[in-house]
Amino acid sequence: MTWEEIKLQVSNEAKQLLEERHILEDEVRQVIHHAETEGEKLYLPDENRYLAKLGIGKATFYVEYSIEDGNYIVRSAYAHKAEIKG
Repeated sequence: MTWEEIKLQVSNEAKQLLEERHILEDEVRQVIHHAETEGEKLYLPDENRYLAKLGIGKATFYVEYSIEDGNYIVRSAYAHKAEIKG
């Protein structure tokens, strides 16, 4: 499965959060795809959710999600930009 094929379920509350934080659903898909294919994710057992991150360009995106019936339910997301100068 490619990241473009990931099916998201995003509540109105989560959509508003993504808009406020200028995060695109395609960026969320890329983070989830990376987490699921590479296994780079944290499991939050008390909430039955995952937390994943991925650097895209100069930003790092974090997505909190759960999986139900093959759908990825977006719970929260945030991003930050950082540039390391040597």
